[in-house]
Amino acid sequence: MMEPPNANTARENLLYIRKTLEAAGQLTAIPGKCLMGAGVLALAASALNAFVTGIPWNAGSHREAALAVWGIALIASVWIVSYGIYRKSLQMNAPVKPALLRKLLWSLCPALFVGALFTALSAHSNNLSWLPVIWLGCYGAAVTSGGQHSVAPVRYMGVCFLAAASGAALSPRETGLAWLALGFGWLHLIYGAYIARRHNG
Repeated sequence: MMEPPNANTARENLLYIRKTLEAAGQLTAIPGKCLMGAGVLALAASALNAFVTGIPWNAGSHREAALAVWGIALIASVWIVSYGIYRKSLQMNAPVKPALLRKLLWSLCPALFVGALFTALSAHSNNLSWLPVIWLGCYGAAVTSGGQHSVAPVRYMGVCFLAAASGAALSPRETGLAWLALGFGWLHLIYGAYIARRHNG
C-alpha cells in the first residue's frame, strides 16, 4: 500500500531537520588542505632537526633551537588550520556556534594541557627522549576526543596518532624523530588529502 504524498513530504522534512540539527552540533568545516599544510610544516621541522639543529634529545647546547623549530611549526600550524576552519565555515555557510566551540574546547584542552605539562617536566628534568610519545599521544587523545564533534576521518586520524605514540614508546629513542615525522607529517598529509577530496576542501 502506497503512502500518501503528504506523508512522504513530512518524512523528508523530518529527515532534513534531523540532519540539520546533527550538523549544528558538529564541526564539519575541517580544512583538509590546511591539514596538509600542517603536515608539510611538520616534515620541514623534522628535516631541520635532522640536518641543522640536531634532535632535541640529542642536540646538547642547541636543544633550545631544536625545540624552537617545533614551537614555530606548532604556532604556524594552529594559525593555518584555524584560518582554514574560518574560511571553510564561511564558504559552507556553517559558522562555528559558541556552544559548539565550547564543546570542542572541553574535548581538546585537557589532553593538550597534559601534553604541555609533560613537555615542561621533561625539559625541567633534562630528559627529552619521551617527547615523541608525549606529543603524539596527547595530540592523538585530543583529536580523538574532539573528533566526536566533527567528521569521522578526524576521529580515525586521532586513533592513528595514538597508534604512532604506542610505536614510539616501544621503539629505540633514535627513531623518535621518524615517529614525529610519520605522525605530524604524513598522517596530516594523508588524512588532509582524504578530507579535502571527500569533504569539499
